[in-house]
Amino acid sequence: MSFLSCNETNNVLYIDSFEEYTVGKTPEEPWKKTGKGIAVVDDTKSFSGSKSVHFVTGEGYQNRAFLGIDHIFPLKDNAYYGSLKMYVEEASPDGIHWTMIQSSGKVKGVDYFSEIRYGGQHNKKLMANYETQGVKSDCWKHAETKIPEGKWFTLQWYFNGNKDTMQLWLDSASIGSITVVGSGEGCVENGTNGRWKFPVMENLLVGWVDYQTGGGTRNIWIDDVIISLEKIIQ
Repeated sequence: MSFLSCNETNNVLYIDSFEEYTVGKTPEEPWKKTGKGIAVVDDTKSFSGSKSVHFVTGEGYQNRAFLGIDHIFPLKDNAYYGSLKMYVEEASPDGIHWTMIQSSGKVKGVDYFSEIRYGGQHNKKLMANYETQGVKSDCWKHAETKIPEGKWFTLQWYFNGNKDTMQLWLDSASIGSITVVGSGEGCVENGTNGRWKFPVMENLLVGWVDYQTGGGTRNIWIDDVIISLEKIIQ
């Protein structure tokens, strides 16, 4: 792909523009779908080519729609860059916490698991989120930047599990207010004493979940997923 600056052979771990899958069907291996929502290949919207994946989600965690990959994990140095194109018809309303990108795994040297996420919450503004299983922590860091609606945009992210660091870019602009290095702004539950102890990452999930009810149905599309060991220039 011409928009990549990195060496595809050595540094790009996975690329999918969803052109090879059947319209109306959930993408096949290496993707795995989770949640009761819908994730099917669609030819009504695309950023490149003629196809993307259409996610339809309902209210609450059970009605999420995610596609996940795990075949490229564990990663060299437990770190990666990701990029995708996204179209959000209408984001979750104020008060609904959502996630759209997540990696998770066991935290090295301790007896619990953690999830590192990008999504949003207040008035459709973007947010970094950290949650653990085995101990109870649910922590946040908020941005003032709203997620775009009704148009294609680019999300890029960097997760570094060894340095407890995560970064997000929207249309190539860094959203510095939700860069995380070891801690965020606060926690609902704080079993890790405010520390964001990142996992040895085992997977990547992309899609959408509204954790609360009352937000209605989400329709989003994702295209051109890229996972790389170095930053992707587009």
